Amino acid sequence: MLWFEKILRIRILQHLVFWSIAVYFLLRNFQVSSALVATDYIYTGVFSIFLILAVYVNLLLLIPRLFHEGKYGFYVLFLLFLLGLMTLCQIFLFDFIIEHLFPGYYLITYFDYWETLNYFVIFIGITSLLHFSKSWFLYKESEAKLTEIRKEKVEAELDTLKSQINPHFLFNSLNSIYSMVLNKSDLAPDALIKLSDSMRYIIYESNHERVALRKELDFIANYIELQKLRMSSKDKLTFEVSGEIDHQKIAPLLLIPIIENCFKYGIKGETEASFVDIQIAIEKDSISMKSINNIGVVDDVEKDKPKGTGLINLRKRLDLIYPGKHFLTIEKSSKKFTVNLNIQL
Repeated sequence: MLWFEKILRIRILQHLVFWSIAVYFLLRNFQVSSALVATDYIYTGVFSIFLILAVYVNLLLLIPRLFHEGKYGFYVLFLLFLLGLMTLCQIFLFDFIIEHLFPGYYLITYFDYWETLNYFVIFIGITSLLHFSKSWFLYKESEAKLTEIRKEKVEAELDTLKSQINPHFLFNSLNSIYSMVLNKSDLAPDALIKLSDSMRYIIYESNHERVALRKELDFIANYIELQKLRMSSKDKLTFEVSGEIDHQKIAPLLLIPIIENCFKYGIKGETEASFVDIQIAIEKDSISMKSINNIGVVDDVEKDKPKGTGLINLRKRLDLIYPGKHFLTIEKSSKKFTVNLNIQL
């Protein structure tokens, strides 16, 4: 039925259909006998002239130039003037002109001033209502399309940001395992298993708009365990989760950039006092996270990578997913790096 919908959208056809129906009802209203005769057609045709003129002066001039511009007082004033003028012209046409246009038919007006005015009020009222109804539906349609375009734009931006997160996580993990392999560590197989579990979460869960908070925290814990495999005895790591996990949901891979940043500049930095402290507090409708890590010298596998990309992407994702519902602060001193994040889920 797409062809039918396209035909109905043709403006000229819409007007032709309306006036065909309107003139038919006028014809039946004006007929003086049981059967239609030439006089009925002529009377209806002439009567319709000023009706059509009044309708299009209102639709093409008064509404666009006055009503849509917010000049409602002038619109009402000019509309009343139009109604009065067209009614007088209609009566003048039938009282003094029509007998010269159609001699021998003896056509006279059937209605007085107020009865004629009613026809103009009805036609202008109906056509104005149709115009505003159509404008409203077009507005809602365009608004829906705009909303869909915005949604697609946001989804495209989020996909781009998430695609930057996934390789970043993979490269970091592979770097850790690579170091273990170089050192011939027996922990490398266990690290590969943990990486496999993490990648399974990224591939199968992160495509959803929201995931269970419990799964996101399990993914973070798994990532931290992966990083612990290459920590030395002098490194200090604190990871604590408090609060009750119920049915809360969160955007996937949202917290991992903060965790990655900790290990990139903290424990993975070459320093004698390496530490990472990660605290996550969960409430019914919110989650808070605070991370503190030392600032060390970044190792060889990380030093050539762009700095701050993960946290920049995090801020962009928060603005897109939780606009006005998050609080993020980043503080950096000479010795430590602190991130505070609160999200209203």
